Amino acid sequence: MIFQSESGYIFGGYSPCQWSEDDDCYGHDYSLTSFLFSQTHVEIYPMKENSEYNAIFTSRINGPVFGNDQGYGNDLMIESDFKQGHSNLGYGYQWDQCEDTYSNHLFGQNEPNIIECEIYELKLI
Repeated sequence: MIFQSESGYIFGGYSPCQWSEDDDCYGHDYSLTSFLFSQTHVEIYPMKENSEYNAIFTSRINGPVFGNDQGYGNDLMIESDFKQGHSNLGYGYQWDQCEDTYSNHLFGQNEPNIIECEIYELKLI
């Protein structure tokens, strides 16, 4: 998934987990190959060890969610309207500058306000 926010920041994420139609379901990534990235900052944020059970979160009422909130907010959460959401990067995905609070690091603003989104599916044959 690749997003561009209203501020022009480009960021996204990858996970080999299947996005489920089930409500409130975590995707497990035992290979720890899921990651978030910022093209704007030229950075990749790999999964932390022991985060394999919370790579992604699927819900019928939300858009893409990466990482478990553990009461602190997800590493990346975009609401279904692609305008609202938050980032609390550094809990399930590594970020050396984790601030233990919502951050505008990925979006360049307080909320995502996505103006463009591309989603790709990798199919191995």
